[in-house]
Amino acid sequence: MYFDEIDTIKEIELLNRESKSIVWGVHQQHHFIIPPTVYPPREDTTLLANEIMKLGPGKGRKALEIGSGSGALSLVMSQLGWKVEACDINPYAVMSTNYNLKNAGFEIVCREGGPGPDGIQWAANAPYDLIVWNTPYLSSEDNADHLGPLEEAALSANRDINLMEILIQQINKHHLLSRNGLLLMLHQQNPTLFDIASLNKMASRKCSHKVFEDGEEIQVTCFWYPWHNSPVKHVERVGSTNQALLETQERFGSHMTAKTQTMGRGRYQRTWLSPSGSYSGSWILHPELSISPGLTQIFAGMCVIRCLESFEVNDLHQKWPNDIYSDEGKIGGILVESQSIGNHMKIVLGIGVNLSSHMSLNEKGYPHVRGDKTVEFHQFDDRIHAYLASIFECRKELPKPDFKFLTEEAFQLICAFGNPIYRNLEWQITNLTQDGFLELLNENESLIVKEGETLDWSRK
Repeated sequence: MYFDEIDTIKEIELLNRESKSIVWGVHQQHHFIIPPTVYPPREDTTLLANEIMKLGPGKGRKALEIGSGSGALSLVMSQLGWKVEACDINPYAVMSTNYNLKNAGFEIVCREGGPGPDGIQWAANAPYDLIVWNTPYLSSEDNADHLGPLEEAALSANRDINLMEILIQQINKHHLLSRNGLLLMLHQQNPTLFDIASLNKMASRKCSHKVFEDGEEIQVTCFWYPWHNSPVKHVERVGSTNQALLETQERFGSHMTAKTQTMGRGRYQRTWLSPSGSYSGSWILHPELSISPGLTQIFAGMCVIRCLESFEVNDLHQKWPNDIYSDEGKIGGILVESQSIGNHMKIVLGIGVNLSSHMSLNEKGYPHVRGDKTVEFHQFDDRIHAYLASIFECRKELPKPDFKFLTEEAFQLICAFGNPIYRNLEWQITNLTQDGFLELLNENESLIVKEGETLDWSRK
């Protein structure tokens, strides 16, 4: 970006402004000195601060704030007992953070820098147990009082670069986050973040959001490593991955894959062949999620479709209640099984997908994932593991899944498959219940269908 004399004069005028004093806080109020060009605490700061508060005491664990600005979030974390470090690309923000924290009685290290192509010196003491970032999302017009030409140039130079994606990549590559750590980012709506996280073996979930009067929406998203404390076991051959996990004493989130199953099964104990090259995987789920087996298998089917689409395998469809189809036919299925152990319920989720181009998935000759796309077994497993954790993992630090939103999304996918035929009549799908059942409507009546075996589909 070219700088002329007018830019230079504007920069000097901004920097020569007086610092401002403001009062802000979520737990208790504090005075902040805000130098020129430094972003002050606003509603977005409060939204992210409230999510940090929900995590409870830091107990001396390490935290990093990216883009610290005034240091408001660093102060919140310090008050909660986190051992905080911070960074910002604006040297005036570095000065402001250090001053405001010291004035509140806390000593932290704030470095100049942030996510980008120039290294990770800003995260010198990684790994961290918590990383937070209120990402820059306002336009230069919105930030007219805070951005000088130099900082505006820095943001402009990165406008075509997804800095959030760069951060997630750097976290994964350089181990910036501990295995049980959390990343909290505030950002504008970004539907690609879910996929970006899974590509880097991380799960993600929406925490909270806010809609402004002008219709602009921001949200806080949480990222983490899936089921970090549960074992993952890969075997070449097994009778049934579901049965193996039903018989094990492993904890929630335990996961097993096999390239060949000799006693695989679908619903109603139907034979489910898993020849070499297909994918079979199972997970032990936590019953505290409190969703029905019907919705569990439907949400899992959504994850399979999202995962395969991340490999550029498109034109996929979800047939209620548990089948995955391409335009050529069925390529996979979902099976949820449970058993009672004393007063406890054990739930196992199984997924089978034909990744092989060599053999059909079962005796009916179902096709494989399209031959012009390569879906490698372990890459698929890493991603589906993250997608499933984003919905099904249960930890006290994590926000609760938005099952209402997920049900609405699943409803749209199921409707896209086509209208079912029941009693020789075509019916319209009008609702997906909390039990995972379908509500159907025709000209004369409405009803609820609980079993997929009673339906034929107009789609071919």
